[in-house]
Amino acid sequence: MTTKPGLHQDFTMLSRRSLLAAGAAGIALPFLGGRVLAASKETLVVTSGADAVTLDPGVSFDGQSPLLWRGVYESLLDYKGDTLEFIPSLAESFTVSNDKKTYTFKIRKGVKFTDGEVLDSEAVKFNIERQIKVKLGIAFALAPITAMETPDKDTLILKLSQFSDGFLSAFAALITVGIISPKAIRDNEKNNDGAQEWLRSNMVGTGPYIMKSYTQSQQAVMVRNPDYWRGWDGDHFERIIVKYVHEASSAQLLLEQGESDVALFLPDDVVESLDGKPGLTVTNVPSSEIYYLMMNCKKGPTADVRVRRAIAQGFNYEAFIQGTLRGKAERAHGPVPSTFVGHADAPIYEYDVEKAKKLLADAGYPNGGFKLKYTYESGYFWKRPLGELFQSNMKDLGIEVEIQELSPAAWAGLLSNPETADHSFGVVWWPTLATPYDYLWSLFHTGAQGSAGYNWGYYSNPEVDKLLDQGSVEPDEAKRFALYGRAQQLIVEDSPALFVYEKNYRLPMSDQLKGFVYNGMRSATFDFYNLSSSKA
Repeated sequence: MTTKPGLHQDFTMLSRRSLLAAGAAGIALPFLGGRVLAASKETLVVTSGADAVTLDPGVSFDGQSPLLWRGVYESLLDYKGDTLEFIPSLAESFTVSNDKKTYTFKIRKGVKFTDGEVLDSEAVKFNIERQIKVKLGIAFALAPITAMETPDKDTLILKLSQFSDGFLSAFAALITVGIISPKAIRDNEKNNDGAQEWLRSNMVGTGPYIMKSYTQSQQAVMVRNPDYWRGWDGDHFERIIVKYVHEASSAQLLLEQGESDVALFLPDDVVESLDGKPGLTVTNVPSSEIYYLMMNCKKGPTADVRVRRAIAQGFNYEAFIQGTLRGKAERAHGPVPSTFVGHADAPIYEYDVEKAKKLLADAGYPNGGFKLKYTYESGYFWKRPLGELFQSNMKDLGIEVEIQELSPAAWAGLLSNPETADHSFGVVWWPTLATPYDYLWSLFHTGAQGSAGYNWGYYSNPEVDKLLDQGSVEPDEAKRFALYGRAQQLIVEDSPALFVYEKNYRLPMSDQLKGFVYNGMRSATFDFYNLSSSKA
């Protein structure tokens, strides 16, 4: 195995012109060792318009933090290329019993955490136990586990009470059981918290990179793990810089001038303007993403299904798709994207202001006359124009919409608390589990309310819950998808959200960046280890 030092002083300098332009744009540039770091053959620079919430992979369901988790932490399994096929990672192999209730993992030998501790079956078991204990993140998918056995240091056996749809995905996907050093957790635990406080800003994993420095909302610097078990033969980046750039124009400038390699969470119109620019490429591949505008189903006027249906009929979907998205999206037909396994096409609400007004009158609001709050988090640029169109459309119904912007952490804190969550909000969802249950449970099951999931509209329908619960344990695929299909129809009828659009994954990057493969199970992240640059 060949290794290179994680940091050295041979850093690429920005040109004076680029430096001045960046300064004029108000961009805080990454510094290390007294010199400015820029995108180069040795350094990957990623800009993100949305901040990470936490460095702890066990406690969050947000879409921004996994970008950093994936550089430092690994899970038992991964996905092969752009498919849903499982391949080994920290588990070198796995087997599933005929009744699909017993999973046996053989843990990879010779792997160490960056604090020197050895990976073994007890370490993996410890992390699964921690995940179940904190009751956050992917914990909901681990509920069927009734027993964990470690007959030797290389073998982990998980026994389930019953078949569980998508169970293996909990060890492979975006939100997963990231394997953290048990010693680091034990050494930094306070009040039996599983070291949650410490792990928000510290990382000890087995992955290809080590977190060298991190300043929330500003930047993260990761450097090579010299003892990484895959080794460093071939072309790999020595360091990864993630810059949180909150002005889209600044992120665009850095990308166009070659000072960054890839830009996440840019507004759609900016992404489209970059397509065809010299030195850049924009991906155009089917995704598993779907965009919603969620409504509060527990408090205020939107607790009435008739009001929610009126709003669904009073929103001009095509205006958003053709205007903001320049026609490069499709209207969503229900809560699961049409590109994803188990999608059931459901009737959609067409834009009809008069029908919307009639529904409002039937609900006791003949002239609207009430206010709604629409709240979005900084960095998700598409949410502002969505809110503005929502505000404009609702004005036609006599409904006043107040728009509020918060930091990602404040936004999540507000909505995950049922006492303060009386807001409408935009959300994009891509799957954690390779099953429609992922979308349906996470956003619409009663058990996913508050910090347990992402049902921050506090929608609850016992029949939907029952269908999802039955589907998740039904081993027959046809029967399982029938149950999920019925749940999708009921959710559309109840209209807890506007099912706005789905579109291809469009990500602008340098045309010299090599090794990027998009998998819908891992949106907005990168397999950093397999990326390289053709720059001289």
